Amino acid sequence: MIEWDVEAMARLRSAVNRGDWAAGLELLQGRPLEPVLQYAGDVALMVVARGQAQGACLANDCRALLADRGWPGDAELAAELAAPRGPGSGPYRTLLPLPVDLGAVAAAMDDGLHVLDLERGDVLALDELSRDEPQARDGARWLPIPPGILPEGEDARRGAARRWLAEQGYRPIERTL
Repeated sequence: MIEWDVEAMARLRSAVNRGDWAAGLELLQGRPLEPVLQYAGDVALMVVARGQAQGACLANDCRALLADRGWPGDAELAAELAAPRGPGSGPYRTLLPLPVDLGAVAAAMDDGLHVLDLERGDVLALDELSRDEPQARDGARWLPIPPGILPEGEDARRGAARRWLAEQGYRPIERTL
């Protein structure tokens, strides 16, 4: 079994952020899913959404491992992996999709004084918002990201960000240009 080194993690992170399901699937093959369950679940969601046969198997594997692990955000991801496919299907689908980088949300939770742009999914520092966004007075567009004490490890931090996002009524989807 191939382990997760720094280069492989960077490639997986990039594949998920680009929405490149094929590259993500290739990286997961032959490697343990446990250290990267949040990323693996995101890859599984992308693969299933594209009707690829490998998606259901990966989704089932991730769902079982997430249920066993039980870290912050694992239940939310497992619920999405279990949701019936199709527009508006399943209870998890009641959460609004938002193209957001969970790593950026986690970093903002760690630092504090950030907001989430509910139209574009961008994470901005408050001082950046007031300087660059004249329409910042429109409070419906911006969601304050509360500071928090996050768990150690990238996968656990992504999970904490996923949980917070679900509590706000949103689920992360891949970002596209």
